[in-house]
Amino acid sequence: MTGMPAPTAPPMPPSSPGPVSARARAGWRDPFRWILENPGTVDLVSFGGATLTMLVLGLGTGNLGWWVVFSVPMVLAGAVCRIRPLLGVLVIGSLALLHVLVGMPVVLGDAMTFYALFCAVAYGTSTVHVVGVVAGMLGVLVQSTAWAVLALLDQYGGIAQAATTFVVLVVVGTITIVAIWALANLQRARVRQLALTRERAEQAVREREQRTALAVADERARIAREMHDVVAHSLSVIIAQADGGRFVAAQKPERAVEVLATIGETGRSALADMRSLLGVLRQEDETSFGPQPGPAQLSDLMERVRGAGLEVDLEIHGSLEDLPHAVGVSVFRLVQESLTNVLKHAGPGATAAVRLERTAEHLTLEVLDDGRGTDPDSDGLGHGLTGMRERMAALGGTLQAGPLPSRGFRVQASVPLADPAGPARPRSTAA
Repeated sequence: MTGMPAPTAPPMPPSSPGPVSARARAGWRDPFRWILENPGTVDLVSFGGATLTMLVLGLGTGNLGWWVVFSVPMVLAGAVCRIRPLLGVLVIGSLALLHVLVGMPVVLGDAMTFYALFCAVAYGTSTVHVVGVVAGMLGVLVQSTAWAVLALLDQYGGIAQAATTFVVLVVVGTITIVAIWALANLQRARVRQLALTRERAEQAVREREQRTALAVADERARIAREMHDVVAHSLSVIIAQADGGRFVAAQKPERAVEVLATIGETGRSALADMRSLLGVLRQEDETSFGPQPGPAQLSDLMERVRGAGLEVDLEIHGSLEDLPHAVGVSVFRLVQESLTNVLKHAGPGATAAVRLERTAEHLTLEVLDDGRGTDPDSDGLGHGLTGMRERMAALGGTLQAGPLPSRGFRVQASVPLADPAGPARPRSTAA
């Protein structure tokens, strides 16, 4: 019994082209954009082809003469009129004047004088603009004079005919110059508008990149503050417990179990906070590995600090249950960082007191200790106080921190509350 033939895999589609080929295909689909961005190449091909066509037709008809000597370079000079308008005006104007002086009033290349004037006004500077208009009017006068002289020398002409010819050609030439000047000014305004639009687009891109960079910097600063608060506090507690654990293990071995339990609990709490931060960085769907820090966790924080050997009192006046999330997190972090600094710098035997008071408009936080005030072993390069000031500045609050006159250190912060709460309900808890 023969088995069914295995289904053949469908043919794989050809690999998609890379970014470069995509841009190339976009360029072929938008030839007008390429024409606008490459004026020199376009003009060289156009006027070069016109010159070649003119030579081929002249050879085919046997009508090559002195006019070719002037017309060919005048047409070729049109290739530089848009990118070098002054050069184009000088070359074409000089050749137009020269062929009149040698007795050839009109050649085929004279049509390029109008194009040179247009480019001088539309793409040139103010000086080139003036030079182009002056050259155009000079050309009108030269041509009018040349034709007037021919009319005067003609056997059927005379002074009246010569004057009429001169006036008519001057009027027609002036009207032509004015019309070309007006069209060129419209093109000049359009070019300026396109340049302004492109500049604004580039400015918008730069501003968007700057805003993105500032947002990234703010996010990095926020994450750095959170990391500092989590790591500095947890490691300070663990180090204090480990230092005291050596003494406890030698004097009262049965108490060593409590010290190790405190170290383990602090480490697990720090690990949960680190996981939460890393989850935000990785944009995971589930980043909550525990309750977010806030006033509700202050009692747990006090227990951990007391377990590290620091006697601390907590007083709360007013309800903290309905605080905004950002304010609640900042309050917890400020208390955490302040107590961490007490553990690190206040010295042995120090005690601390935390006091929070909420009114209808403000929330005031104060952390006091009776330690040595300034740690002589500290290099002053920490970021704890800087991070606390940044938190308060982000909330529109203020922070004052410094040693007390006698001994000890005080941290005092005030945060404005946007939504005033009801009457404060005094509540005091003390250890």
